[in-house]
Amino acid sequence: MPDLNARSPSIKRHLLLFLLSSLLILVACAAALSYGVARSVATSAYDRSLLDPALNMAANIRTGSEGPQLALLSQAQEALLFDTEDTLSFQIRSPDGSVIAGTADFEAPPPMSPGEHRFYDGVYQKRPVRIASVRSTEGFVVSIGETLNKRQRLIWEIIGAALTPTLLFAGTAMVLTWTGISRGLAPLDRVRAQLLARTEGDLDPIDAKDAPIEIASALEALNRLLGKLRQANVMQQRFFANAAHQLRTPLAGLQMHLELLLRELPPSVREEVSGMHAATLRASHLANQLLLLARAEAGRGSDTELHRVDLRALADAAIHDWVTMAIARDIDLGFELGAAEVMGDRLLLHELLNNLIDNALRYTPAGGAVTVITGMRNGQPYLAVEDTGPGIPEWARSRVVERFYRVEGTGVEGSGLGLAIVKEVADRHQARLTIDASPSGGTRCTVDFPAVAARSAEATTTSAAIVADLHRGALPG
Repeated sequence: MPDLNARSPSIKRHLLLFLLSSLLILVACAAALSYGVARSVATSAYDRSLLDPALNMAANIRTGSEGPQLALLSQAQEALLFDTEDTLSFQIRSPDGSVIAGTADFEAPPPMSPGEHRFYDGVYQKRPVRIASVRSTEGFVVSIGETLNKRQRLIWEIIGAALTPTLLFAGTAMVLTWTGISRGLAPLDRVRAQLLARTEGDLDPIDAKDAPIEIASALEALNRLLGKLRQANVMQQRFFANAAHQLRTPLAGLQMHLELLLRELPPSVREEVSGMHAATLRASHLANQLLLLARAEAGRGSDTELHRVDLRALADAAIHDWVTMAIARDIDLGFELGAAEVMGDRLLLHELLNNLIDNALRYTPAGGAVTVITGMRNGQPYLAVEDTGPGIPEWARSRVVERFYRVEGTGVEGSGLGLAIVKEVADRHQARLTIDASPSGGTRCTVDFPAVAARSAEATTTSAAIVADLHRGALPG
């Protein structure tokens, strides 16, 4: 079966991607907004403090015999420019634009009217700075530049204070989103689990009483489809049962008349009649197998109490039933019987074993061997039949349990129903049929049953009355 999870769209994944990506976009927008607000606050706060020393210096410019000069002592200048985190530098330009004091590395300030001040960004000694420029009434321009350490620290503090609750909210929202979507889609998971737990023949309606309204209509449609399939299945089973039942009586009469005729006919025509008798036996065998398969499937859903069945005793009795045919075909029919008990229907299990032995004897050439095995393995009872025949190719092992399927080129006559009946009976007992190669290269069919202690006292099986009706006139296998 292809891996649908690898290529099918997922509602849960789609919802999570949409909601989480939307949440991340909102967080990113909140971060951008917080950064803008923080930068505006930091710029406004520190620009005001940067303007004060510029105004102070502009008020202390004096023009003397030696030209304009800053009338502040060096100690006063250092006090104005002192800062524990940032570096401050100044520049004073005369009305004609020449630098008369401070550093010459500042770029020329923008045009300003007397008494006007400006704030702008610049670069000083390859470091970004914030510059405050003031033009005095005399036309002198004082510029003070400050590095951005305090501003960046304040920006990050504001962003951290603003985004911490946002991130906590986003994380909580992610967890709640994941939990909400998982709980919201839980009904779909329950429906999926119900469907995966079913066998291929379980066509009972899906329990939709707790299903949400979004999937209730889909479940209702699916239940209607299952109802139609159940009806078609019942009609098919009824047809098989009726056809097989109607065929059994005339076939049994024809078989009896041919046997009587063989006793009276001369040897010259006895060969032709023997062929007709063999064909009648095959047709009768097919009719009985069809009836068994139809009755076994029709019993699905009926509840009867199971009983302990001794697989070793069952196998021992079956070997005695088949030893005559094995001797006639020059096949060594042996057994390795260990103690094993299961909860099941003895008559159905008898038919299961008969079909396995019949298949093994049909496909094993003269001089070969067929072995019936029972015992316990890993705490579970099992039954196996292995042969020294040509074996079943690995690619065909999953198909030989289908009705009327036969591997071509075997040269053995058969109806293709034997292993289908085995599979049906195994499923009815919650057992697992495994087909693989035997140590001799032939075929080994193993049926692993659930441990007796793990089985419920009630299970689905065919009633003994139905199987007893089947066995009247039925052939082995």
